[in-house]
Amino acid sequence: MRQFLCRTLLPALCAALATGLPVMAADAPVPAPATTAPASVPAPSATPPVPVVPPSPSTAPGIRIWPDPAFTHWPAIAYGDEARNIAFSLPVKLANVTGSIGWTGEKALPFTTPDKAESISGLLPLPTGTGLHRATVTIVEHAWPLAVRIADAREEWPIAGLKNGFPVDAQGVPVVLADRRRNLSAERQFTLLDGVLPRGTGRALLVGDRLEALGGDVWTGLDAEQRPALDERYPQHAVLLALAKLPDPVPRTIVWSPGNQVLHGGAWSAEEERVLGVLRSRCEQLGALPRLILVLPPLPLDANLRAQAEERRDQLLRSATLLQWTVVDLGRVAGDPEQANRVAEGVFARYPVGPAQQRMREALKQVVER
Repeated sequence: MRQFLCRTLLPALCAALATGLPVMAADAPVPAPATTAPASVPAPSATPPVPVVPPSPSTAPGIRIWPDPAFTHWPAIAYGDEARNIAFSLPVKLANVTGSIGWTGEKALPFTTPDKAESISGLLPLPTGTGLHRATVTIVEHAWPLAVRIADAREEWPIAGLKNGFPVDAQGVPVVLADRRRNLSAERQFTLLDGVLPRGTGRALLVGDRLEALGGDVWTGLDAEQRPALDERYPQHAVLLALAKLPDPVPRTIVWSPGNQVLHGGAWSAEEERVLGVLRSRCEQLGALPRLILVLPPLPLDANLRAQAEERRDQLLRSATLLQWTVVDLGRVAGDPEQANRVAEGVFARYPVGPAQQRMREALKQVVER
């Protein structure tokens, strides 16, 4: 029976499967791939230009910039009866060449540049008479102009700035204020001839050093216009700049506080006291005389400056007395700087602090508000 089924039914079943079953995916023909356009390749970006790099200073040749001849030092205030000088500096670009320097209309001073020097300096006599005075420096075939302005101290001062601590006008030309020398007999004579001038009526004016220490100062709280005026070496010249334009009307009181910076800067000379006279000359010309107050500063803490500080105080006190300035001695008010300037054990300020600072402020307030 089994053999019969295999011989009769198996062939029929295989034929039915071959005709009735669907074709499998593996037997289906594979369609040809569609034709596509080739993908576009982006164009390479342009290479940015390489910036131009300046040559290294180590490989570039150096170019020396030589300064022009110039006046370097001059008196801020000069008396008409004295001979003064003005200092100049000249660059030495070439050695062993001749040149000259002199005022227009006067005989020039000849010179020869030296070896192994970058500059030379010298003195010219200061011209007499007010106005603009011109000079010329000649080295080989080159010439440079120089000038100085001498102004009458009684007229408006043309000081517009400081150059290396010395007064100059708006064009940078050195300025010298021409004043008259004062003495006791001359002051009595002028007082008799001119009479007593009325006092100014404007607001009080403070000028100079505020005597700052630890964030406080002596001027705080005072009812006055305040014009701090400082310079590392010549603070008295900064005061001239601050007073070049006086208020209108003329102040009823002008206070000058010179401080001690001129001592610390190592540039003090007795000519500092000329500020007292030149300001009085200007006020007299204006027809009103403020109450002029000089604030003598406290003694410096530095022991090496004490002797010069004492000499300076005596000089200022004598001149102030002659010119009828009121003097406020803050040195006496503050007391010993070892105590007045003490901040902590072994720590000191340049000017008095704490109670000593407050005492100085009160002393100054009393005279300013009169």
